[in-house]
Amino acid sequence: MLRLAGEVLPSVRPGVGVEITREPIGVIGIITPWNFPIAIPTWKIAPALAYGNTVVIKPADLVPGSTWAIVDILVRAGLPKGVLNLVMGKGSVVGQTMLESKDVHAISFTGSVGTGKRVAAASIEVGRKFQLEMGGKNPTIVLDDADLKVAVESVAQSAFFSTGQRCTAWSRVIVTEGIHDAFVEALAERTRNLRVGDALDKNTEIGPVVDPSQLKQDTDYIEIGKAEGAKLVAGGERVKAGTEGYFLQPTLFTEATNQMRISREEIFGPVASVIRVKDYEEALAKANDTEFGLSAGIVTTSLKYATHFKRNAEAGMVMVNVPTAGVVFHVPFGGRKGSSYGPREQGKYAAEFFTVVKTAYTAAG
Repeated sequence: MLRLAGEVLPSVRPGVGVEITREPIGVIGIITPWNFPIAIPTWKIAPALAYGNTVVIKPADLVPGSTWAIVDILVRAGLPKGVLNLVMGKGSVVGQTMLESKDVHAISFTGSVGTGKRVAAASIEVGRKFQLEMGGKNPTIVLDDADLKVAVESVAQSAFFSTGQRCTAWSRVIVTEGIHDAFVEALAERTRNLRVGDALDKNTEIGPVVDPSQLKQDTDYIEIGKAEGAKLVAGGERVKAGTEGYFLQPTLFTEATNQMRISREEIFGPVASVIRVKDYEEALAKANDTEFGLSAGIVTTSLKYATHFKRNAEAGMVMVNVPTAGVVFHVPFGGRKGSSYGPREQGKYAAEFFTVVKTAYTAAG
């Protein structure tokens, strides 16, 4: 258990002292998604236990083995019986049971917006603390002064690596006029040349889509993009690889607008759209014109614009000249608007969710 720090303050009343301390909440319910089956369970379990709580965790039914391995390691390491409990099955059954239980005192959830809203509604009904990490439609801005190589590689990694199956992926690429054509040409070439195949092959850059339903969602949105008038310049086709799997060539649209469905709705696949703008001011306005607010990026050599963007991007995390991947566990993770609700995850900020504050008044003498 971490040593929980507190405060000792004098009261406004003579002879009375005030102590402010933190305590464990009790039983923490954890519901995790399939896309980071080791990282997300770990960064929820660790602070929950470290702050003195017990845990009931339900992993996504597509990937229960990873969480089982984590729990097995901790149990064999000597964790007391009943402190960490693994339950597996469909969310509609196991997850719903957790939501309905008054014995679960807080729930930390990562997943879709729709499910997150159900977690919130059920938690409010029983007066439970809850933490939600949900969707994103994350923008990155590429300015005229950007280093072209840095811009192309940052966007390619952020939009397509992990097969685009991460909530922080950049799927709206907002590019100013002066660099637009050169950037689009270079990014389209990089996209076409991305190596799609077996994720265990060291030469593979893009692995498979997770399952048939996600593949259908991706291909449906590709057709929607075409119908909306966006120009398909790379990808969009199924790929045959050396192993069985749902392989899809990363897909790049240009001539998109910020009002198209492919620019507003989370696809959760390797699909990105380029939106042309006149200048930084228009780029910032379009970047913030979304119901989500998890991650946002900018590629620029201008300290002026980088500083302004960091302060004015309506997102919980901002990347300057770096890809959106690579968030680290000792600093806070989370967004704003429709992407997140509740205290941040990770680092010292995790205490805000996994503990409760108590204020005690004591008379001297």
